[in-house]
Amino acid sequence: MNKILVPIEDFSQLSMSAAYFAVEFAKRNPTKILFLIFSIPPEETGPIKKNNPWPKPFDELIQQARAEKINLELLFSSEGYLETVHHFARDHNISEIIVAVPPAQEPLYQVFNQKIEALRSRVTSQIVMVRPKEDKSTDTDRKMKKEGNPTPLKLRNITDKEGI
Repeated sequence: MNKILVPIEDFSQLSMSAAYFAVEFAKRNPTKILFLIFSIPPEETGPIKKNNPWPKPFDELIQQARAEKINLELLFSSEGYLETVHHFARDHNISEIIVAVPPAQEPLYQVFNQKIEALRSRVTSQIVMVRPKEDKSTDTDRKMKKEGNPTPLKLRNITDKEGI
């Protein structure tokens, strides 16, 4: 059975994309998912975080995966990301590490890319990079604005009928 590791530093949209990818992958392949959640040290954790340690979408994903009999474990660490992932992957015979990266045009792309390259030099596991789905119309709008063109108007034909 394959073991995949999904390190989660925060519950951003990127982290959630990696988590969803792992669950979907495990539906089709005999895989054990290990979610390694990097937590805030206890002295920085407020009363809200103690009652609800992660967002509702992540909790729903975990409940759905368990209902579908997907083998998963939730593990926590307050140590450094690179060292912990490196040791964890080695000690638990992890075959793949799933991480999500922003689109290349995003400012954070370089930061994520450097972190992945540093991780790649430390582990023997395969690193699977997940890119969140983008809304094609938003992507087109972004390219047009970058080129100085206005946002395209939606043209309607006379045959388009609304409320007639």
